[in-house]
Amino acid sequence: MEARFRLPNEISSHWEKVLGILSKDKWSPMGLVSAIDDIRKSSYKEVKEMPPESRFSGLYRFFKDANYVGGDPHLFWGDRQFENNYPDSSIKGWFLAHTVPFIAQLVKNIPDTFPSGVFSINTTDDNIQERCLSKIQCASLLACAFFSAFHHTAAPRKKTVNFDGLFIALNHKCPQNVAKLCMLMNYFERCRLKLHQESLPVKIYRLHNLAPYSLDDWVANSSSLSQFTVKTSGSINDAGSDTLHADFANRWIGGGVLNRGAVQEEIMFSICPELLTTIHLCDVMNDNEAIVISGAEEYSLHTGYSKNLQFVGNASKTDFGAVSRVAMDATRFRGDSNHMRQYSEAVILRELNKAFVAFHHEHPAPGAPIATGNWGCGAFGGHIQLKSMLQWIAASACSRPVIYYTFDDPNCSGLEEMARYLKEKNLTAGRLFEEVKSFAAQIEPNDTPKNELFQHLRATFQD
Repeated sequence: MEARFRLPNEISSHWEKVLGILSKDKWSPMGLVSAIDDIRKSSYKEVKEMPPESRFSGLYRFFKDANYVGGDPHLFWGDRQFENNYPDSSIKGWFLAHTVPFIAQLVKNIPDTFPSGVFSINTTDDNIQERCLSKIQCASLLACAFFSAFHHTAAPRKKTVNFDGLFIALNHKCPQNVAKLCMLMNYFERCRLKLHQESLPVKIYRLHNLAPYSLDDWVANSSSLSQFTVKTSGSINDAGSDTLHADFANRWIGGGVLNRGAVQEEIMFSICPELLTTIHLCDVMNDNEAIVISGAEEYSLHTGYSKNLQFVGNASKTDFGAVSRVAMDATRFRGDSNHMRQYSEAVILRELNKAFVAFHHEHPAPGAPIATGNWGCGAFGGHIQLKSMLQWIAASACSRPVIYYTFDDPNCSGLEEMARYLKEKNLTAGRLFEEVKSFAAQIEPNDTPKNELFQHLRATFQD
């Protein structure tokens, strides 16, 4: 049975409060934070009493110097390049004068935008599930989140699907959230200018692997190793629309994007805010699942990572709407007292089958390359040599070439040479996996084999 994601208008007493609060004609910095705070009080079970300018002090400080100046919106905001995270006071004024009323209207139009409501994409259905959202439906969901209008019963298993956590983090030293706020501002203003233009819908697919391979199945796999290309510069977001883009996901898709998170997945979701709709619709991923999202536009340009994340202006790509991205969650090892369990047969099999379900489909086209990188090797503590080989094996089994972005990680040293060496040996995916498994079987709990797998493979396949 399909589960509904409860929209604000489906809770009558809450909806009346939301409409009353959003009935403003003009928006000031204080008016914005007060509206978000008042709606938030209606959305959650318990909210500590405090002035809105205190609860959202960072958001209030950000907009406090807003000063409206008239002008052509395309020059003023829509196509302007930004040089730092802090837009000037006139841009903030424009946002309050023009963009915020648009966001509020999106919320008020929710009953007409979703006349039949919204259904979640959950883990209880073993069939491939699909949801299709128009651009205006995506913007409407995100507008509700902007004003914290989703009731706590909307998605009861999740802590929040609203943006209030992102805004409250601005109270502290959190430069990455200033960047994410600018990206949201840019997204909504772009929507205001271009929402009704013809564009691709956003499609979300929840994929299941109902018969995961066993270790023996993988050893017996006769697929030839696919092409493996190493990119030492650029990022997955630079790959074209003919390539499947990997999202190094949290099992709760989106990870910490609605709080302080700003690593690979959170950055992807910030520059492509339509991806945030998956947070509203998708439940936690199981080990045999992956989520593919196609059609989400890249709206913003960025530099940096984590606390160095910066918004630098509008994206100018022409093919961003056609991109397919796949969310694939790795096992977390950082902080694990048994860090070396990533070399256990059970974990290796889990990661390999996870990568397989993420790659085993026809998005964006049969056999399209997969743009990936150090999956689960940053905050999750995975070892790059192991994870790169497992992804290659899974991609080969799906007849997909691999485009591997190293993100300037020194632990990727030797990857390009190793890939070329193994490819020249005309190995099958099964034969490579057999040796990865053989190496892993030698690992003891106190070992530190971070950069030894390649040595083993070179010695094993040496003529």
